[in-house]
Amino acid sequence: MPQSIAPAVLAGMLDPARIEVRLACEFRDGPFEDLRALQWADLLVLTGLNPSFDRMRQVTAYARTVHPEIVVAMGGSLARMLPNLGRRHFDYVCGGDVEQIVSVVDDVFGPGHAAEMPIPRYDLISGPRIIGYAEASRNCNFRCSFCAMTAEDRKFMTYDLDYVRRQIEAMGYRQCVMFLDQNFFGGPRTHFKARMALLKELFEQGKFGGWAALVTADFFRDADNVVLARESGCIGFFSGVESFSRAQLGAFNKKQNLILPQEEVIQSCLEAGLVFHYGLIFDLVDRTIAECLAETDVIVANPRITLPSFLSFAIPILGTPLFASRLHDGLLLPNIRLRDMDGRSIVCHPLDPIGDAVAFALRMDQGLMAKRRIVAHAWRFWRRYRASLSGWGLLSGVGNAWAMSFPRVGSNGRDGMRPGRAGGRSCLASSERLGSLYRPRINIPERYRAHFEPLYVTGPDGELHDDLIDDAASLLRPATHHVATEAASIAAYNALAMP
Repeated sequence: MPQSIAPAVLAGMLDPARIEVRLACEFRDGPFEDLRALQWADLLVLTGLNPSFDRMRQVTAYARTVHPEIVVAMGGSLARMLPNLGRRHFDYVCGGDVEQIVSVVDDVFGPGHAAEMPIPRYDLISGPRIIGYAEASRNCNFRCSFCAMTAEDRKFMTYDLDYVRRQIEAMGYRQCVMFLDQNFFGGPRTHFKARMALLKELFEQGKFGGWAALVTADFFRDADNVVLARESGCIGFFSGVESFSRAQLGAFNKKQNLILPQEEVIQSCLEAGLVFHYGLIFDLVDRTIAECLAETDVIVANPRITLPSFLSFAIPILGTPLFASRLHDGLLLPNIRLRDMDGRSIVCHPLDPIGDAVAFALRMDQGLMAKRRIVAHAWRFWRRYRASLSGWGLLSGVGNAWAMSFPRVGSNGRDGMRPGRAGGRSCLASSERLGSLYRPRINIPERYRAHFEPLYVTGPDGELHDDLIDDAASLLRPATHHVATEAASIAAYNALAMP
């Protein structure tokens, strides 16, 4: 949780009377191994986040081996960051929005395949029906230095209320509707209030048991926003805290998080009866290991706030300002592979000795917080908020104790490799074992063997790898959003964000 609905949204753009669609999601179901489906399909559409590029090539190799006439299209952020490299491996590289799938299908099969009224194909999604997923907007109106949304630099847009209503009605009753927007609160405040009125109407009609969303910290600047959300059936939020260090937030260009003390934001949300989830991002280029550990100590000692839902290293995602600056400053390690940028491996030269940084990364997989302190936090948290949070909210908030006690359960493990064991994870870029996905399951023609080689981001000297040179223009675009000072950023934001 949360799960991607990108395949269902793509499928919903097409007329079901003219196109038969099957969905597969490796994030939800694990590695795709149904090669018979590849024989059945005439068009294979692939999308995913940055580390997915290797996997896209692997599945393409399988598809072209079992069905030489199949057409393969790829999209998502990778298509925008690596358009030239993508054209070496795929028939279509879709750098546009999700609606572009219609033009691809029409080009392959002939015109007339667009759905009359696009709506995600929830009927094609398998699995439990407790939680449903929807979207009320697209992209983000902030430009955090490490975020893929910043790399894409696409305009924030809100969907009309009718589309939001149709999504909720199409998915059927769910205990919780989770909005997957990058920023559910973005856009004019009048739009937000209208959205709250719609959700309140649907909640009172019993269309869902509650809803949750991702919001940026500026949402909490006005206490009335929390009241409106609670009255419309909201049960909680995820918000990008990332760090409690103001210096680190400034380095991340998270100006929205500098408006209010983050501990105050979390506590006020919980006291209002809404659960609050967040993640912590450590950047060992800017902070020492001691500073990161001190931060976790402060958090676990404070029962007035939730524990983090996950811990991660800052990832210099391709095309982001963070990637460009780390490459320019010579901070990227040599021979980094794209798959190493998983948030659990050391990919940059840290402030501390690199051996200490690797040991810290291995410890992250085992748990940075002492379990006895986590249990104590959970008990004190439960006692404090048992009267204000709902049963589901309280369970969700206390559940983070499990995430911090056994972090590897929720992280992207590789083929059962265990930290510290022979042949296990090293947590150091370029020295990690590739794992079984890089070994073909069937005989692959020689011309597709390269599809199972990892994509390198840097070469032996730490500079941009030769395979990415042709896409340097999209990978190293100059940043268009800079923050001169913390005070100036807040003043500028407040001026823009007023209703």
